[in-house]
Amino acid sequence: MSASLYKGQNVSLPNGVGRIEVILGWAEGEIEVDASALLLGPDGKVSSDRDFVFYNEPASSDGSVRFLGTRVIGAGAQARIAIDCPAVPETVERVALVGSLAVGNFGALGKVSFRVVDGAGHTLAEYTTDDASTESAFHFGEVYRRNGQWKVRAVGQGWDSGLAGLARDFGVDVDDDPAPIAAVGPVNSSPAVAYPAGSSYRLWGQARTYCDYELNVEEEFLPAIRSLFPPDFTDGSETLRPDVQLISEPDGPRGQWAISVRTGGRTIGYLGADDAPQWAGVLRRILASGLIPTTSSRIWAREYEGWDGDDFSAYVQIALGKPSEAIPANEPPAVPYTMLPRSTIVQVTREHDYFDVLRKHVPAQGYGLMFVTLHENVPDSGRSKPHVEVRIDNERVGQLTPQMSQRFLPMIQHLDGRELVTACWADITGSAVAAKVRIDGIKANEATDEVLNGPPVTIPALLPELMDPLAYDMSFMRAHLRPLPLVRAVSRPIPAEPPNGALVRFNRSRYTFIAVRQGDVWETTSTQTGAAIDEAMSWSALASRVRKFEIATAWAPVDRRGDARVRASLAVVRFSIGGRYLAALNISSNGTEEGDWYTTITERAGRHLPFGSYADWSDIAQHGKQIQVVTAWAPLPD
Repeated sequence: MSASLYKGQNVSLPNGVGRIEVILGWAEGEIEVDASALLLGPDGKVSSDRDFVFYNEPASSDGSVRFLGTRVIGAGAQARIAIDCPAVPETVERVALVGSLAVGNFGALGKVSFRVVDGAGHTLAEYTTDDASTESAFHFGEVYRRNGQWKVRAVGQGWDSGLAGLARDFGVDVDDDPAPIAAVGPVNSSPAVAYPAGSSYRLWGQARTYCDYELNVEEEFLPAIRSLFPPDFTDGSETLRPDVQLISEPDGPRGQWAISVRTGGRTIGYLGADDAPQWAGVLRRILASGLIPTTSSRIWAREYEGWDGDDFSAYVQIALGKPSEAIPANEPPAVPYTMLPRSTIVQVTREHDYFDVLRKHVPAQGYGLMFVTLHENVPDSGRSKPHVEVRIDNERVGQLTPQMSQRFLPMIQHLDGRELVTACWADITGSAVAAKVRIDGIKANEATDEVLNGPPVTIPALLPELMDPLAYDMSFMRAHLRPLPLVRAVSRPIPAEPPNGALVRFNRSRYTFIAVRQGDVWETTSTQTGAAIDEAMSWSALASRVRKFEIATAWAPVDRRGDARVRASLAVVRFSIGGRYLAALNISSNGTEEGDWYTTITERAGRHLPFGSYADWSDIAQHGKQIQVVTAWAPLPD
């Protein structure tokens, strides 16, 4: 049985385990994760660069660990690494399984699965990342030896410094002057924070905005939306909530203002022609800074079998808000900091005492979003309690009440001990004579260990705002701005055609049908032509319109004088008339002796037979030869 692991957990592999495979899987098939394995000694280092196994060094020096390659599977991709456990040298204590990205980070990529399978393909252990953020290299897990027993551990540790930083930590010699990676425009000055080109930039307003913008779902994008959902809907409709990217396409066929909405490497629509120019400045500023504008979405879709074919419809909403609230009005802190997760809004007090500072931050439209930082203030007077001071660009603009301050101070003090300033989201509302500030961030009792002791959460700085949206230079992001090819509708997989004489059963639009193979043609119980299910069809035409088939696997002779089995609803019999092989389905539900039978007799064949598409049991019993009832069915494999 497989074990689902969380970070830091381990599980033993079966005794005497031989060859295993480690499979890294991710949903974005167009993104390439470079998977690697490192054979580590007791000191946690490789003994030589030959113990660093990857696409350019596909086998360790002893051959016990091999890189098997990467392949696209559906919309996702997999990388595979094989480990021959008995052949791993005794000097190797563990094999670390890692991955890296040339562009972007694992937070933007989403969940990556780390799975260990045996030689028969059975999963022995599995771990899925769920907390990656800015890391461009990731240590997913390791296979290690302890007291002669092989085990698997989920690690879940990342590096912002990419593959080079990871490799150095494990003792691999890395070129001291590697080729530069494209950097984001004015990178935040906080040390040890890097944002590779193509990193995600989440719109600020979306966190307080329900999915308020309805996308016009054009027919040409329905196949792309459909491909996001599973092959078969469980209840006829489903809802997904993926992140979406908003990408300007100035050189595309829709004109210089076009803004596509993308997810999973697919374009699912465009902002309306009237809305796109209003958003051009904000989105182009983000893109010109080397970042990808991102927000949340809600995609509802329904699929059902209509009489003439499958009907698919979708309703798409994205969290957009207003362009003026999509990015903060000021720069991120210029000192090491971490952003608090959002929680509930808290009013700042005594802003009137600092209106001379606030006045310069009030946006022209009277409302905007900003970075603020929170600081402990200990008054000189012994009678006053410490309180939280609120600053914008390191200038005081107000404070929290003494009671509310006590709910923030333990967290601020803890982060200060790590030499991190506490930052959070805020909004400002004001005019030429007054202003109010509110903050939004978790309180000390809501802080998780990840917030208190994990990597700092930071937000990239953007290029300066330009008055003309068309003046932003996005040339180095050209590869991201090209329109994506349309997703073509994917035909349902067609199972192998059963042999001549086979009888199958299936459902379509709430009706049950049967069909028999007569050479190259399948004759069905459809009573008309021109619909999705016709009287006579090729296997490719029939199978492309049906989700699931069952094939008859056992029959029993029928007693013509009376047989309870043929009175059952949806009973199926086969028989022959004049050497012609036929079948019939009883659609009656009241168990009458005559029943109500639909046959596989076509209109053309019916002209030469004693009855046609419809029949009573007496017709079949009188004219049919070798009548048998189906007693067992089996699913027809895809």
